[in-house]
Amino acid sequence: MEQGFTYQYDTVRSTTTLPIQRPLVPKSGELNINRSQPVPLAPIPERETQTQKVEPAAVVKKPAPPTLSQQRYWWWRQESKLLVGDSRYMTPRNELQLVTISKNEKAEFHLPARQINRASYDWLTILLLIALVLFASVKKTWNKYIENLFHSVVNYSTSIRMFQEKNTSVLQGAFQLDILFYLVFSAFAFQLLVFFSIDLPFENFQLFLFSAGLVIVYFFAKKLIYRLVGFTIEKTGETGEYLFNMNNFTRIAGVILFPVVTIIAFYPFNNIELPVTIGVILIALIYFLLIIRGFVILLKKQFSIFYLFLYFCTLEFVPLVLLYKILVL
Repeated sequence: MEQGFTYQYDTVRSTTTLPIQRPLVPKSGELNINRSQPVPLAPIPERETQTQKVEPAAVVKKPAPPTLSQQRYWWWRQESKLLVGDSRYMTPRNELQLVTISKNEKAEFHLPARQINRASYDWLTILLLIALVLFASVKKTWNKYIENLFHSVVNYSTSIRMFQEKNTSVLQGAFQLDILFYLVFSAFAFQLLVFFSIDLPFENFQLFLFSAGLVIVYFFAKKLIYRLVGFTIEKTGETGEYLFNMNNFTRIAGVILFPVVTIIAFYPFNNIELPVTIGVILIALIYFLLIIRGFVILLKKQFSIFYLFLYFCTLEFVPLVLLYKILVL
């Protein structure tokens, strides 16, 4: 009979003891490492992954308040941009006049006076008041006529209707507007002569009288020549209609030029180039519309284009060129 032995680990009596560390004797050709010395723990390098590492959000720091020197520098930069012309300082005006006071005179307070280089025309103010009264009278009494007058500039049928009516009220309003035109246009011609410094032996009010006489003679002579030419070529009806439209355009020119002449007379600056330019442009525009109206009238009456061209060149452009040559040269 066989006997069997069973081994059982005694967990009660057995004790766990640390193994005794014995110095290892290195064999020949081997490296001995002393494990009794502490080994520093180096950081374990992280493995590179395909995903990008998320950086923590940057902490926003409030900027430091500016120093006093920085504020002074910023104020200096802002003040350097405030220029008067090309300089940081205003140039002094040498317009003060010293007044010497004797012992017998009483000391008074004198304000600095600034002289205006432009001459003042008191008679022009009276002339503008008369023109204002004329316009106000026509505006109050014949307001409908003024509306039809402006409408006839752009509408030919309105012009024909006004030409056929010719009632008493229209004639009275037209007469006052004619006087307004000759006053205002003569004043504008006077201002042009002064502005362009035309060398004439007249000054001030005498120059205005010369301008008024020149304007009146020019328009009356022009209308007389038109009637003579129309009688000669047997076109009195067409000529009369064109002269009627010419009178309408001149009346409108007087009304439009009235504020321009007033602005030039009381312009606060010495250089009056801007209002003078506006007035010249308005006159040129009205004259251009009048020439177009003349072509429309004569073409509707089956007038020859060749004679039409000679007609307007002889009676419109040639007198203007001669007048320019007389005044300038």
